[in-house]
Amino acid sequence: MLTRSEKIDWELVKDEDGIKVYTRSIEDSKIKEFKGVTNIKSSIDSLLAVLNDTEASHKWVHNCKDPLKLRQISFSEGYIYQVINFPFPAQDRDIILHSKIDQDPDTKEVTVNLKSVPDYISETNKVRITKSTGSYNLKPVSNDTIEVTWNHHAEPSGGIPEWLVNSLLIDTPFETLRSLRKIVQEEKYQKARLKYSDRIAVDWEVRDW
Repeated sequence: MLTRSEKIDWELVKDEDGIKVYTRSIEDSKIKEFKGVTNIKSSIDSLLAVLNDTEASHKWVHNCKDPLKLRQISFSEGYIYQVINFPFPAQDRDIILHSKIDQDPDTKEVTVNLKSVPDYISETNKVRITKSTGSYNLKPVSNDTIEVTWNHHAEPSGGIPEWLVNSLLIDTPFETLRSLRKIVQEEKYQKARLKYSDRIAVDWEVRDW
C-alpha cells in the first residue's frame, strides 16, 4: 500500500472506441482510482442536462440502479442516492453523494464534484459506501465537441475482496462513457439550454426532463 509521500502516474488500461481508461494506485488504499476520457459531440448544456437527470442515471451509469434525487439545494448543488450493483456473491452497495457544480467563466469548462455523505439519511438494508470522491469534467475542445473526463475512487465497505473491486474499474468508466455518448443525443437533452449570469450557468432556460 502506498504511503502519503508516494504518487503513482496514471496507467492506460484500455483504449477502444474513442474511450481511454486509466487506473492508478493511491495513498492509504488497496482500491485503485479510475479515470475515463472521451470526446463527445454535444454541448455543455446537453451533457449537464443528462447529469442533472438523476432519475435516469441508471440508463447510462454502469451498474447503477434505483437512483433518486434526495434534495436540490440550488442549480449547482444537491444530494443524490444510488444503489451500486455488485456481482454475486457480493452484496449491492448504496451511496449518498453531495454534488457541486463549478464552472470557469472564461473557458466555460464545468466540473461536477461528487463526494459521499453517508450519514445524510439513515442506513438501509444495503451496505453503505462511506468513502467516495470523484468528478465529471466537461471541457470544450471545439464548437461542437466536449472532452468528458470521469474520475472516481471509492472504498466499497463490508469486506468485499479488493481484487473484485479492482476488476470492475475498467468496464465501469468505459461502459458509462459509451452510454453517455449515446443518451446525450436524445432530443430532450439536445433541447436543454442553460441560463447564464455573470458568465456562469445559474439555472435552466429550457429544461424538459
